Amino acid sequence: MEIVALIISILAFLLSIYQFFRESSRQKKEATLIAYNELQDGVFARLNKYDDLSKIVYRSKEWEEITICLAKIENFAVGVNTNIYSYRVLNRLGGGFFIHQFEKLSPIITIKRKNNVSTGKHYDEFEKTVSKLKKHRSYLKRKEQ
Repeated sequence: MEIVALIISILAFLLSIYQFFRESSRQKKEATLIAYNELQDGVFARLNKYDDLSKIVYRSKEWEEITICLAKIENFAVGVNTNIYSYRVLNRLGGGFFIHQFEKLSPIITIKRKNNVSTGKHYDEFEKTVSKLKKHRSYLKRKEQ
């Protein structure tokens, strides 16, 4: 009888651990969806009005707006790179668009890196996320061929 109780206890413990990790994964995916939606509404929508970012004047009103948008993207990328947000969900949700945004914002990022007002590499988390997305997507293309 004691062995049966012990087995039931162990099974209950294992089930609770499984449920914990499953719920944690679900919450991470949900948080990613919410954060990406906010990024779309608050950042990407604002950036869509700019066609050629290489023509943006340094320290202009537009420059400041784009810098604020970049800071929000960088914040999201930190969340992805530290596993707060799900990389897989980002890739499925808008990986290609995220890569496109980095490429579109490259002229501004390059200037900010040249001027390097603060120490460190500007938008390295954004670049790291994009690099990972590109590698993953090129791997999938090779695998399909």
